[in-house]
Amino acid sequence: MPDSNNWRRGISTRRNFIKSGAVGGAALLAGCSGGGDEPTPGTDDGSGGNTNGKRFRVFDPLTSGATPSERHFNPWNPTQTGCWHPGACIFDRLAVYSPTQNEAYPLMAESWKMPDDKTLEATFSDKWTWHNGDKFVAQDWVMQQEIELALQKASDEGGKPLIKSVEAVDDHHVRINLNDALSEIFAVQNTIGIYNGNLARGVFTKHDDPKWSEWHKKLTTGSGSEKKAAIEDITTAKYPMITDDPIGHGPFKIKDVGDDIIVMEKYEDHPNADSINFDEFALKLFSTNQPIQPYSAGKIDATHKGFPVQNDLKSKLPKGNTLFREGRSSNKLFSFNCGHGVDYESPVNNVNVRKAICHVYSRKQTESLLQGVNRTFDWAPCRVPGKVLSRGKDETAEWVKDFTKYGENNTKRAAELLRREGYEKSNDKWMTPDGKRFKLSIMNGADRQDIQVLKQNLKDFGIDTKQEQVDDATFDDRRNKGKYDIMPDGSSSNGITAMWATDLVIDWLQSILHFAPESEIPMPIGDPKGSSGTKTINIEQHIRKWQSTGDSKYHHELMWWWNQTLPEAEMLYQPDAGAYNGAHWGLDVKPGIKNGVDDALYIAPKMADGTLKYKG
Repeated sequence: MPDSNNWRRGISTRRNFIKSGAVGGAALLAGCSGGGDEPTPGTDDGSGGNTNGKRFRVFDPLTSGATPSERHFNPWNPTQTGCWHPGACIFDRLAVYSPTQNEAYPLMAESWKMPDDKTLEATFSDKWTWHNGDKFVAQDWVMQQEIELALQKASDEGGKPLIKSVEAVDDHHVRINLNDALSEIFAVQNTIGIYNGNLARGVFTKHDDPKWSEWHKKLTTGSGSEKKAAIEDITTAKYPMITDDPIGHGPFKIKDVGDDIIVMEKYEDHPNADSINFDEFALKLFSTNQPIQPYSAGKIDATHKGFPVQNDLKSKLPKGNTLFREGRSSNKLFSFNCGHGVDYESPVNNVNVRKAICHVYSRKQTESLLQGVNRTFDWAPCRVPGKVLSRGKDETAEWVKDFTKYGENNTKRAAELLRREGYEKSNDKWMTPDGKRFKLSIMNGADRQDIQVLKQNLKDFGIDTKQEQVDDATFDDRRNKGKYDIMPDGSSSNGITAMWATDLVIDWLQSILHFAPESEIPMPIGDPKGSSGTKTINIEQHIRKWQSTGDSKYHHELMWWWNQTLPEAEMLYQPDAGAYNGAHWGLDVKPGIKNGVDDALYIAPKMADGTLKYKG
């Protein structure tokens, strides 16, 4: 999956990018005092409004560490941005893409088609207006995309952007020209349905706004010095501030901004306003960045994430507790230094050693340590989300049945693989091919249940381990230079195609796992002995062929490469859900949105066939 937001990597580190998609541990019921003690729904909430079915209160995750009055709606300035919360509420987007379902749903774009494999054409609805009454037109989105393309071109990230150019054919039609051929779903999900980064939150630019127009002109037609100055301006300006009465075109508009609350009121002229039966949508900020306590205490009606919770906290949740975003999850993995292009020699540079380690691990022993948040990954490593495999409806669920399954404490198989590489056991201790004690270093992850079990399994098997806990800077430096044996990793696992983004697999994972760009996989798929020989594949080219043709055979072979090469092995996964009080509120929208889109609470009121309603 191409990523149209690569220019930002010069501002935020790769580590922060991965962290932004990962899910934290379960929240604890302690230490929440922000916002004061508030009554349950149906009474005054302490901020000047009445919640008696009039105000929907949502946990505010303190976007970029900024309080409400500090936030702004400039998606290209990464500091103190409000483009996620509440931007996704007051701005609409062209289409909604669900990575968990790999489907796109029309919103402002009524329809789209591809006249050829490098061109996507979309038709915009004429029903949307900005909050000042002006018509929303195709030129608004084109301006935003042309600014993005100009910034991409000026960045030092390298690589060819997904989009070559965009044009407004008229007020309601756009034409998007791609640099490379793509199948329709890949084209849609990365253009009008883009779902990662702040641009995914909606269309922020109004084509006749003086400030946006000035930046756009300098970036697209200005001289070198003008462009440079414009880049500096647009990536540092806090425009428009959330306190400056900004206008959007979504179902809610800014009403009040307080010290710990943002109140939005319904925009009556939104095309789908009639399906909204409450007046205000509020984001509430608390001193803790964990939602469980205020949600359990009735101070908020919903939270975008933070679920599931530990077993001992479930009894404290509201009786109407209802989960959404249940198709989303994050992986917890063992990561190995595969050794390509690095000077550091490690036993795990050898694929059979990696396989042996994964065979020694006991998934069953880990289960007893879990507390209701993490789940065991009960399938063969294959780089497919556990939530997809658990449903059993996708073709990948059938494919993995033939793959090599690790994590079953198969010490016999592990011993076979090690002896094949010259390792021998002496006095119940494994020795390396050169006669030294076999020892593995594990960098960080001492608090992970699966790492704890892995260390004990290796010790019982006769392999010595050394636990190293290092600071973030050292961790980053060592993994980028390939100076480690094993380390933990965690990443979003929200959809099949999302797991194979070239930006993620090639640009990021290869840089820390150091796997070879080409690999021989045993054939046929499902036969690790390779009775039909091997097939050499280039990982990046295989991903791009899958994107351009939509042919799942490339995905099948990539999964098999992952399973047989093991740069990482997923052993745990954690659902990444949100929650709302279903006793008072109803969230009715397509399952692919309700359980697959990160901002489903914002999306539901925008859809013609969806709604968020007060039930009483």
